[in-house]
Amino acid sequence: MIHIVNGDCTAMQLTKVAEQLWNEQVWVYSELLTEGPVYARLEQYLAYRALQLERMCGLPSTVFLQRGNEQERTWKSDILPAQEIALWFEHDLFDITMLLRLVDRLTQENAHAKLYWIDIASIAEHDRYLGFGVLTGEQLAPYRDAAIRLSAEHIEWMRSAWIAYTSPNPLKIAQWVQESSSIPAPFCAITEALQFHLSRYPSTQDGIGIVERSTLGAVQDGAVTFQKCFEIVRNRLPQYGLGDMQFWGYLRRMTRGDAPLLELSPSSSSLPEPLKSPLADAGHLLLTKSGQQVLDGTLNWAQSGGYGRWLGGAFITRSTAGIRA
Repeated sequence: MIHIVNGDCTAMQLTKVAEQLWNEQVWVYSELLTEGPVYARLEQYLAYRALQLERMCGLPSTVFLQRGNEQERTWKSDILPAQEIALWFEHDLFDITMLLRLVDRLTQENAHAKLYWIDIASIAEHDRYLGFGVLTGEQLAPYRDAAIRLSAEHIEWMRSAWIAYTSPNPLKIAQWVQESSSIPAPFCAITEALQFHLSRYPSTQDGIGIVERSTLGAVQDGAVTFQKCFEIVRNRLPQYGLGDMQFWGYLRRMTRGDAPLLELSPSSSSLPEPLKSPLADAGHLLLTKSGQQVLDGTLNWAQSGGYGRWLGGAFITRSTAGIRA
């Protein structure tokens, strides 16, 4: 069996256990599938995604392509020959999108492999959002015995989720979530993650999503630096799996355009650069007039032309009826 994990911390702890107890390999999968554009056959669009992610999140396209191409090489050598594959992914949107992507791709490229989901909630005392990365090797070891073998029905349903998430039509994912509302545990975690994804869409009322709204609220409450604001929003929205690079992308959009929601104070240093540790007082944020109007409910940011970003496979510029109120 080969174990696919997200994150070097998990890999480091699990590798010790996998090699010593099971004589098995651990493979790290790295992708940013909460930020678009996201396509069903993702590997065919690495170059375009690299350019878009550089624009959205500041991730250098050369870094993304180097990592992506190396991952493709080891995928072919390490993953495609595997007969049994365990997928260690948590319940936040960041992890669930990777789980869905892997199930879809493995079904097409390694159809004979037995697939297992290692569900973090199968051991109740561990936080389903905080993640495997905070656990020791001894805490990780029992999860192998709780692995969920994915049946043909599970796989078909999970692949339908991936197709809906990557569709350019945002109504597809809304329909999928509605049709999957009664799915039992543990697979309801997938529905819940994609339900949270819908909350990222701009509301018909104020033209922003849950991350922008939480950010404005945090700044209004006094969280004026990048680091403090990020910590508050991340903790308020554990369903996201929000990283500082993703949050940087949100702030970049919110401080630009004809009707920015936030601005940097005149004495502030700039927003921290992606992939670099932010200074504690970097990026001193202030609400703009437009930001206050959005909070007051007197301005719809999407209608004013402020909203424009990829969400899954859809490029969203305005509120869409049938997705969010």
